Amino acid sequence: MNRIRNSYINGSYKPFVLLTSSPHYPPDRPFNLEHIVLNITPDFTKQWIDASAVLTFQAKRSGVKELSLDFEGMRVKSVSLPEKGILIFHQEAGKLVAELPAPSKLDEKFSVQIDYEGHPVKGLYFRGPDKDHPSRPTQLWSQGEDEDSHFWFPCIDSPVQKVTSEVIANVPANMTAISNGNLVDVKLDEAKGKKIFHWSQQKPHSTYLISLVVGEYVELKEEADGVQLYYYVYKGREEDAKRSFGETQAIMKFFIQKIGYPYPWDKYAQVVVSDFIFGGMENTSCTTLTDTTLHDEKAHLDFSSTSLVAHEMAHQWFGDLLTCKHWSHAWLNEGFATYFDALYTEESKGRDEFFYTLMQNLETYLEEVDKHYARAIVTHTYETPSELFDRHLYQKGSLVLNMVRAKLGDTDFWRSIQTYVKDNAFGSVETQDFARAIEKVTGINMDGFFEQWVTKLGHPVLNVEYKEENSIASLRVQQKQDGDAFAFDLKVLVQYKGDSELHVFPIKQKDQTIALRLRSKPSFITVDPEFELLKTLEFKRPKEMMIRQLESANSVGRIQAAQGLAKDGSLEAVEALRKALLDENLFWGVRAEVAKALGDIGTDAALRALQDASNIGHPKARRAVMAALGKFKKEESAATLSSVLEKGDASYFVEAEAARSLGKTRVQSYFELLTKTLSKSSWQEVIQVGAIDGLAELGDERALPLIKERTSKYFIPSVRQAATTALGKFPGKQDVYLLLLDLLKDDWFRVRAAAANALVELRETRAIGELEKLAEREIDGRVKRIFREAIANLRAIESGSGQEVKQLREEIDRLKEENKELRERLEKLEGLVRYKEEPKKEIKKTK
Repeated sequence: MNRIRNSYINGSYKPFVLLTSSPHYPPDRPFNLEHIVLNITPDFTKQWIDASAVLTFQAKRSGVKELSLDFEGMRVKSVSLPEKGILIFHQEAGKLVAELPAPSKLDEKFSVQIDYEGHPVKGLYFRGPDKDHPSRPTQLWSQGEDEDSHFWFPCIDSPVQKVTSEVIANVPANMTAISNGNLVDVKLDEAKGKKIFHWSQQKPHSTYLISLVVGEYVELKEEADGVQLYYYVYKGREEDAKRSFGETQAIMKFFIQKIGYPYPWDKYAQVVVSDFIFGGMENTSCTTLTDTTLHDEKAHLDFSSTSLVAHEMAHQWFGDLLTCKHWSHAWLNEGFATYFDALYTEESKGRDEFFYTLMQNLETYLEEVDKHYARAIVTHTYETPSELFDRHLYQKGSLVLNMVRAKLGDTDFWRSIQTYVKDNAFGSVETQDFARAIEKVTGINMDGFFEQWVTKLGHPVLNVEYKEENSIASLRVQQKQDGDAFAFDLKVLVQYKGDSELHVFPIKQKDQTIALRLRSKPSFITVDPEFELLKTLEFKRPKEMMIRQLESANSVGRIQAAQGLAKDGSLEAVEALRKALLDENLFWGVRAEVAKALGDIGTDAALRALQDASNIGHPKARRAVMAALGKFKKEESAATLSSVLEKGDASYFVEAEAARSLGKTRVQSYFELLTKTLSKSSWQEVIQVGAIDGLAELGDERALPLIKERTSKYFIPSVRQAATTALGKFPGKQDVYLLLLDLLKDDWFRVRAAAANALVELRETRAIGELEKLAEREIDGRVKRIFREAIANLRAIESGSGQEVKQLREEIDRLKEENKELRERLEKLEGLVRYKEEPKKEIKKTK
């Protein structure tokens, strides 16, 4: 998309690899783990488990004297060979090592029973009511990805290890236990007040996918193409469940039909849990989802669970049936699931929504490049595997798959996908396996493609300039990124008055001019009209051409035009954008980008256009208008935003954005309105979060006690995270600094991460020592990474290089403001010229 990216201010990317990173590869496995039986009894009062695991192995080598398993944090009571006696064992460095009674023999099979107990520090989580949240449900749920299963049962904790499994859960009689595969049996032990659930998963899956959820649930059922679908939700949330999971049947049918491989598991369950540490987790046949995905009718206006449902269901094929051999190739799990979510969007909502989903994926990826780093999608070098589960893996991975589809065409793309799945079902895959499947089907060698887009970092940064002379159009295509040129086909659509022509040009150089003969004067030109190329684009062409493109191109072309007109900023550009914004028949995503463009222009005319659109119909477009109004530090903008807050809106999200933007206007007289908005209830407190953000942007220190209060555990996690982030807007406060140091140790991982980022925002180099100590102890790999980056950023500030970047960005912001002022002066001069050029009408005197 046509955005200026901060990552290119100094012409280079920030590195992904840190001093604590090291190469990682799949483990040696002298014994293949074939089957696991877990028998677990949780104690919800003590948050303790008493368990046994029976593991069946087959030896791959002779002469091995020890069995080494991943197991950490639990007390092992005994290790034994059933009917053969106790084994000597020891625990060290995350391993359980048992001495075998005799050296292994090739292909021999044996089983080991391990009895253990303890409180899992990761992998298996107890949740329940407390003084701050007395209504929180009592639950137990697992989360194995990436390598956390070994914190609650012994195993070979690597995605390459596939096993069949059984889970036997002894739980309170009022609770339900849900796990992988078929429910074999449920028994009631009246004497102990327990129910015993026995689940069996008889098709192999990776150990990180073994799941257990225990809680009080209502079970809802339906069916799709012979697959039994189950939804486990809380009593009283049945209608929200139907709203949230309503497209599950359609998604299942679509995936089965397009992938060409039957749903591979015994059932498909979706289970909601409290305080989940991800949005969802694709455990084989039973996905775990955050209960925050359940939403009311008002939220459903512009929020949907469908994307989450589609993403996790796609994993049942891509991630569960076919599993990456090593986390370095995890884009084969996450990139595929992200793209298949977009494909279902295309199927259910059409091409406009599909294009815009891809554009948003690109923006999400670019934001990570701007603020954090760029890396190759496939890399073996990191500190913890969770670092890889980033926007390169998900969003960039999805865009690479979209390029594969564009390169092959729909027919060959789906033939390749079907062959890839069929040839690798129940196996482990690397990127080369996908390339082989494509070559097997089409004869196209993809080695160079994947080397460029998957094992190389970055993307083309394109600057395209259009010129026209004597019926010949020329396009100068420059690649502005550091390093070598990317090689790709660039599609250019030439739109004439009655029809169009699509041209395809191979681009191989960093500065290349392409030419084409025009049949007549073109109406407009669209570069990459189907949004197939992963790139950023600056496209220079005449203003009149952009206006016509905005009026009649597809959604990709219209958005391209809106972003180009934002750089023009003239009265004609603003008027064209205003008309598009007010067109209720136009796709909402186009109108949202038009609103952004008007906000970027920043002139009085642009402000008036946004004010005129403050009540447009689509809530997502209306929300974009609210966001754009926040770019104007003027009373007129603040008045429009305050009116929305005072009157309310049909959408929670529009009100939240209005509150956020009201603070950005910096008009101090609206402090009381923002504080009043804090108490307005909404789904997941999105309006309160918007008000917190707004107060932080407003910068009024009277807000500080209100914000500090909302970091307490009384508030829900989203509010606490927003309040912690907001503290970063109040520099020079010792109480804020001390509170953030305390929040670095909070029990909610997003609050810890927000505290680290806030300390960087405050440029608090004093926090380096504390961050270093906490980074070493941090058990969540995502937070550990954020702590490491915070330390690096604070060290840069300490050395002075951070100050140079800050000054450079401040200079850019100053130049943007000066540009807005010049545009406003030009706007007034243009208006005066027009007034003088208009023919004067004769004024008739009346009696």
